[in-house]
Amino acid sequence: MHTIGKMKERKINPASLENLKLGATARRKGKVRCTVTLLPETKAWLAKGGNVSERIDEIVRRILSGELVPKSE
Repeated sequence: MHTIGKMKERKINPASLENLKLGATARRKGKVRCTVTLLPETKAWLAKGGNVSERIDEIVRRILSGELVPKSE
């Protein structure tokens, strides 16, 4: 026969509660959620670099600055 031991009371960290009050908007850091369709090899390449969203943002930043593609006039 199995006996169920006493469960410990879970404590809630006040900082966690404060973060929840801020909501999802605060976690987005000014970013917008969107859905894109990529080729499987593109997705695999992006995933090799860690955070896919950050990698896409970095690529776009480099294109806009003229590092990857010459700026169009």
